Amino acid sequence: MFCVNCFNKATSVTNSRGNKKQPQIWRRRKCPHCGVIFTTYERPSLAENKPVHLNTGGTEAFNLGKLLLSISRSFSHSPRDAAYSSFHLAQSVEDILSTEREIITPEDIAATTHQVLRRFDESAAMQYALHHSLITSTRKRRGRPSLS
Repeated sequence: MFCVNCFNKATSVTNSRGNKKQPQIWRRRKCPHCGVIFTTYERPSLAENKPVHLNTGGTEAFNLGKLLLSISRSFSHSPRDAAYSSFHLAQSVEDILSTEREIITPEDIAATTHQVLRRFDESAAMQYALHHSLITSTRKRRGRPSLS
């Protein structure tokens, strides 16, 4: 790991801890050249570890960028949340998928994303569900006379 201060290519790890709730490692690093101490957080990349099994029988790498854009589109009612929260929500989905699933399908990604969005913003979850066809039934109004 390079130093964030002087860009020296060799730093030493002085302390390291795993996170109990997320697949993440916290490391305290020190640069031998300038003496700066800084912290890094390391996470496994889902794209390199688990392929997405497509319905056509093929596989492709998990793409965090696609997920980020999909989540961002669901915040049409709140551009601020689209700009500031989409990345962290996409990382949350990636963390859940990397720890809970052996095989990942596009349906798993959509369902997990919808679940994460429901906990964060119900309107965004509804937009996401509509866009990804997760809502299958429509509610019919009763008691209204037809206009025909």
